[in-house]
Amino acid sequence: MSDAAEGFELHSVVHLVRPTGVRARTLEELRAGIAEAPARSLFFHTRHDRLRHPVGHEIVHDDFSAWVHGVVQDRETAERISFAVQSHSDSAQELREALLEDLGQVPEAERSSRAAAPEGDFVFLIGESVPLPTGVVVRTGRETVHALTAADISVWFYHLLEETWFPAGPTLLEWLSGRDEERLAAWLLEDAASGLPLEAVRSRLLRRWRQSRLGRRISEAATAPEDLRREAARHAVTRFVRRITNTEPPA
Repeated sequence: MSDAAEGFELHSVVHLVRPTGVRARTLEELRAGIAEAPARSLFFHTRHDRLRHPVGHEIVHDDFSAWVHGVVQDRETAERISFAVQSHSDSAQELREALLEDLGQVPEAERSSRAAAPEGDFVFLIGESVPLPTGVVVRTGRETVHALTAADISVWFYHLLEETWFPAGPTLLEWLSGRDEERLAAWLLEDAASGLPLEAVRSRLLRRWRQSRLGRRISEAATAPEDLRREAARHAVTRFVRRITNTEPPA
């Protein structure tokens, strides 16, 4: 991405989506398709939903569990698949093994008989990634939070989800850790694994950052001279008014 000494340039991303040529009508065919699917196909079907549906407060469902639940109408298997997707986010191979294990718990005869209705096949897709530089270079944790607050949702998707699966050099989280911003990196890593819509992740990060900055100011003000404490109090009241009127920028 960028030399850590000079800063880190944020990227957005677009995807060129095409079918892989593999389709599944039964759970057995889905299992076979997952076993052979390229890593980028697994990523598309288990992560891209958070780019397609960035708004809301509930965990976004992956394509596999949505198809098994809504088309094959096997709720129990769908729930196991959904849990596997949320619990195994580190790599394609780890996720593949978890999905195959869950589908393997369905008896073979039932895997072959549980089928979608005609025209309800699961079509395996793959999304080829095209990262796009934004021109925004950050050099500190504070600048990173400011930039992410204003960034397109595709920037969040690329750096929190896609970059960690397909690293092409130091990732944003690695860069932050190297700049002694381990807490900010940990927050972003936790949010990436949460399964929440990315707009909810944005709001949660901003809330955490503001609270951490407020706590630091209170601690510093406790040992400051009286005139500085009064100024800090006035500043806190102003920030509170801005917060409740939704006019407060990131700290």
